[in-house]
Amino acid sequence: MPWRSETVRVDEIEVHLLRGGRGEPLLVLHPEFASGRWFPYHDDLGQHFQVFAPDHPGFGQTPRPDWFEDIEDFAIFYADFIDSFGWASVRVVGLSFGGWIAAELAALFPERVRRLVLIGAAGLRVEGEQRFDLFARPFEETLQHFFFAPDRWLQLLPTEPGPDVILRMYKEATTLARVSWNPYLYNPKLERRLRRVRCPTLIVWGEQDRFLSPAHGRAYAKAIPQGKLELVADCGHLPPLECREAFLARVLPFLQG
Repeated sequence: MPWRSETVRVDEIEVHLLRGGRGEPLLVLHPEFASGRWFPYHDDLGQHFQVFAPDHPGFGQTPRPDWFEDIEDFAIFYADFIDSFGWASVRVVGLSFGGWIAAELAALFPERVRRLVLIGAAGLRVEGEQRFDLFARPFEETLQHFFFAPDRWLQLLPTEPGPDVILRMYKEATTLARVSWNPYLYNPKLERRLRRVRCPTLIVWGEQDRFLSPAHGRAYAKAIPQGKLELVADCGHLPPLECREAFLARVLPFLQG
């Protein structure tokens, strides 16, 4: 599917985004370390919607202003992003860190989100559940924890990333640490705020997620009034990549509802 790279100005930030597909707009918020990429699942979603896939501030080709301090700043930014396109509300899909942003957006600005899909979303702390420390481990080990069958995915990675890739990953890790290091990958205010989410919400979780356990998905489903949890068997942290058909079978009917 053809897609194009664009730059738009939002709140004095030059935002890089990828756009493709046809139909009503669908905002897709990428996970950590996956900015600026058009994946096969974008093509799948683009058969039914016009997909907007921006780089978060501080990720990919979008700069992060000095005043960008916490996860709420991301939520406010995406409310402004939605306004900049003149949308009254929009369907939103968020993966991992992008799912956390999407949850904050729907809680702080419930009128902006028409339907919400959270995929392995960070943002909540579940008592007794361990979370993988991505800041303390080598990148390859982090990827091992992202997938149920990692060998299929690791062989696709370059054995020696070039300087551009290394610099981008350093930049993105710096931004991620700034907003999610302490407390680690959650906002203590979010769980209570989630009662403000008004839209139908689908929570998709890999049953074998070793990065954020399915208990986090159950916590989201419990906290969001119209939240429904769907577990994907034999799947890790990123169902759209690892279990594409099972992901689409759950998500497309929901988004089209």
